Order: sequence, then C-alpha cells, then structure tokens
Amino acid sequence: MKRRMVYPDVLRALSCIAVVFLSVSMAAGKTALSGLLAWAVPLFVMLSGMFFLDGSWYISPRDMARKYGVRLLVSYIVWIVIAAVVNQTTGGVLEGILSGQGLYLNFLFVMIILYALSIVLRVFTRAAQPKELQFAVIFGYVIGCVYPFFQIQMGTIHLADYAMMGFGLVAVFVAGWYLRTAMLTRKQLRIIYLLGGICLLLTLRGFWIGSTAFTTDPAMMILSPDAVLIATALFLVVKNTLSGMRLSRKVLRPIAMLSQLSFGIYLIHPILLAFLCYALNRAGIILPAGVFIPVAAICLLIVSGALAYGIRKIPKIGRYLA
Repeated sequence: MKRRMVYPDVLRALSCIAVVFLSVSMAAGKTALSGLLAWAVPLFVMLSGMFFLDGSWYISPRDMARKYGVRLLVSYIVWIVIAAVVNQTTGGVLEGILSGQGLYLNFLFVMIILYALSIVLRVFTRAAQPKELQFAVIFGYVIGCVYPFFQIQMGTIHLADYAMMGFGLVAVFVAGWYLRTAMLTRKQLRIIYLLGGICLLLTLRGFWIGSTAFTTDPAMMILSPDAVLIATALFLVVKNTLSGMRLSRKVLRPIAMLSQLSFGIYLIHPILLAFLCYALNRAGIILPAGVFIPVAAICLLIVSGALAYGIRKIPKIGRYLA
C-alpha cells in the first residue's frame, strides 16, 4: 500500500494556523505581523498545485467541475450570504477587519480558475523537463510578483499591473508541482533558503521600525516577493526535513485532522472573529495586541475547527460547506 506523504499535511496545518493568526493580526491593526504571515496564502496555492498538476492521474473537465468547482462555488455562495448578514449585524466589523466583507472569500474564485487551468497545465507539467518547469516558475515570479510589487512601491500601479498578478498565481500553482518533483542541487537549495531567509529578515524589519517592510496592498500582499519566497523556502525545508523521518501516530493524527479541517476553518474563522471584535467593542474592552492576538487566534482555531468538523458530518451537503 502506498504510504501517505506527511509533509503536505504539515504544511497545510502550518498554513491554516498562519491564516488565522493573519486575520487576527489584521483585526488588531498589526500590519507588520500581517506582512510576516502573508506566506500562508501562496503556500496554500502551492499545495493545491502539487496535487492537481500530477500528470499520473486523469480527470475530465466535467468531473473537475462537478467534484471541485461546484464545491467551491457552493461554498462561496453560502458563505458570502453569511458574511453579508454578519457584517450587517455587527455594524460593518467584518468589512473593517478584512478590507471588504467578501474579500477573503474571493480566494475561492481564484482556486476555481486554477483548478480549471490545471487540466491544460497538466499537459505542460507532464511533458516539461525540470529546467523548463524551473523557467516557467521563475518567469512567472518575476512578471507576476516582482514587477507588480515594484510598480506599487513606485506609486505607478495600473489595472494592467494587477492583471499581471495572474501570471504570479499560475507560477505559484506550478511551483507546487515543481518543488514536489524537482531534484534540486545543494547549491540551488542554498540559494532558495538564502533568499527566503533574507525576505524573512526584511519582513521582520517591520517590527523594528513599527511598520511593514513591504506592501500593505491587500491584493499584492499575498503575491509580494517576500511572501512567495518565504513560502517556497518553507515548502522545501519541511519537505526535506520530513522526507526521511517517521512520525508517530500520536503526532500525525492531530496534524492530519487539522489539515483536513483547514478549508472549513478558513471559511468559518473570520465570521467568529467579527462577532468577537463586535462583542469586545460593545463591552468597551481593549486588550493589548500581545494578549489579544495569541488568545483570540488559538480560540478561533479550536472553535472553528470544531464547527468545521460538525458541519462536515452533515450528510450530502457537509463537504460543500466546510
């Protein structure tokens, strides 16, 4: 029997935790911490790419739409209605903490597009040589991440520059498959680790000077060069560290559970966060960020995880909602 890969579950669990902390830090107004955690979103995209671009299995466009597209579309429709009601009930709290009541759900549309493109992209990844995959990833990073980032920094961003980010998303998606299959040399690994480490230090600089070292543009934050390079380096660190390790069932079970519930946690936790912030505001309670962020994030992980688990148990429709 084929043994299940451990490192994707670990990476998905880490991304899930980081996304919740990212949302709470945005609610607390800590843009430096938000910038530091932005790698979680491109890492989620990479994890999808590493499986959907696997040319060893075939799925027809019809089955792709029915199995994955419908699930994401139904999730979007249901949760955008819930988000709108919650936003109205809390007097715009959800819109305030996440820069738009439905912004976090737009990620589902991004994934629908990438899943649709994966049918065509698999033709390329199945036939491409490692160097061709490497070129595609680097080229996409440059024109879809680096170029729009510098346009924003110079204050000359245009609508077409935002459109270029589509290449960045595709490159991050393809990077998941490339990083899964490529036999990188020690020199290549050192370069990636060095770039990821430099970006991490520059992002940490935000704590030293009291602001982010990079952009706070919501659309660009998840595709900024630092977020993408940190995600790339983290992917390889975890993959290479766990490839030769055997973890006990006691360790693997909670990791696998968190990984399986990550989609539901992603959908549910902003709703709970809005109610939490609304309740604190109504009560006039102001907590220090150092207390609010870790306590709120841990509580949201536990409660949203429990709710996601319960929702998934609902026959027939549970998988579409969480």
